[in-house]
Amino acid sequence: MSGPHVISGGANGIGLLTAQRLLAAGESVVIIDRDELPAELVDQPNVTFFQQDVCDLVAMAELGVEIRDRWPQCTSVIASAGINYVGPFAELPFLQWNEVLTTNVVGALHLIHEVLPSLLGTAEAGERADVITIGSIADQSYFHDAAVYGVASAALKTFAAQLRIELRERGVRVSNIAPGYIRSTFAERLEGLAHEYDWLGEGLLTSDDVADVIGFVLNQPVGVALGDLDVVATKQGWA
Repeated sequence: MSGPHVISGGANGIGLLTAQRLLAAGESVVIIDRDELPAELVDQPNVTFFQQDVCDLVAMAELGVEIRDRWPQCTSVIASAGINYVGPFAELPFLQWNEVLTTNVVGALHLIHEVLPSLLGTAEAGERADVITIGSIADQSYFHDAAVYGVASAALKTFAAQLRIELRERGVRVSNIAPGYIRSTFAERLEGLAHEYDWLGEGLLTSDDVADVIGFVLNQPVGVALGDLDVVATKQGWA
């Protein structure tokens, strides 16, 4: 029987809602987040929580060893930890841009690298094994004051596309999900996009919508893989 779903950023937003849906379906989850675990998940028997920042390379490597030892088979790894700053590239401190790249790109790739052996174990047993990256439509659409976030999103999309080819013959599926404007705690930091969010209003995409799409990807038959998925609100209407 396959093991847990490993979710970074699973204490908030899309990651949290995805974890809750998986738990409701009887699955087990491993949550990695620098924030504390929400109270409603603390006593859940199918939750294993590691309070860890994915930017800490040494700690993540040690955590990877523990995950592989405890779970030689994992069902999926979902890299949903992310951060963003919006502003002119020249005006914000580069430390902030570095945090975006380190969290969204390096953190995601490192997590996947550490969990991949357990996914290969699942695939070798003939079961579904998934890598899912959560990017943004900024990977192909261009926004004012979002240069570095766009770079990070494009990097995730390219990584997923390349890894998909690399792992296809080994039975591991790789998907990149790119949401549009979304109502979430993540989006609360995007002061530079206030006009767009005001315009969309109640028509905004929600974290729950994206969690639905993640569930759809995971539930495909073992021989079916979904690649790049752009997910936008109907009112937004473009990607």
